[in-house]
Amino acid sequence: MKRQIKILRNAVRCKRCGEIVESKYTHDFVGCKCFEESGGREGIAVDGGYSYLRRCGDLDNYEDLSETRLFTDEERDAYNKHRELLAEQYGWTNIDYME
Repeated sequence: MKRQIKILRNAVRCKRCGEIVESKYTHDFVGCKCFEESGGREGIAVDGGYSYLRRCGDLDNYEDLSETRLFTDEERDAYNKHRELLAEQYGWTNIDYME
């Protein structure tokens, strides 16, 4: 089953250095100043943009500033219709529907 939330913002604030880091697109791995300087041993990094929420680094020392909401019925239906069109085009037999 596909995720039920839409990511509006993927961001955190590092409690160590106070920097806010935000990932804006898939595989946009962004770390705060102290994460970069320590080689990932301190601070925090985010990844995923609007596709997924990933956190790396000192996971006990950040404030989550991400914003999410549930998909609307219209967005869910559009997603499922798009998947059906792709299935027809590429001959997929097993497709995931968002419920």
